[in-house]
Amino acid sequence: MTNPKSKATRVENELANTLWERGFAVVRGPSSGGGVRRRYQPDLVAIKGGKVLVIEIKSRSGNSPIYLDSEQVLGLSEFARRAGGLALIAVRLRGGEWRFHTIDELEPTGASFRLSEPLSGMRIRDLEEAIERKDRDLLSYLKG
Repeated sequence: MTNPKSKATRVENELANTLWERGFAVVRGPSSGGGVRRRYQPDLVAIKGGKVLVIEIKSRSGNSPIYLDSEQVLGLSEFARRAGGLALIAVRLRGGEWRFHTIDELEPTGASFRLSEPLSGMRIRDLEEAIERKDRDLLSYLKG
């Protein structure tokens, strides 16, 4: 059986390498997902053309909703605010391509947040196009 921590590390490194190959500067949080800490650290921070993406990564085998702990979402949001960046949830379903969601797409459920449709997010090429275009705001791509 695969160790969940090693699977998470593998998936985080996979996205970090993909973004790096596409011209992003990428840093993986050294203690992302691990233990109690005084401050939140995202899974990845990716920067391209002065745009900062603060990314929490989730992977699943099916298209069921994804739940995120409230503290994790609030930490992601605060880190992005401090960095002047955009908080994103990156999702990859087994065998599928990466999809990116803003935290505005999450639905509060009380103690957590739900991402109802993990496959509905931006593809990586949409994310790149939004970052590279100077005349269109990144969030406008998410709204259609």
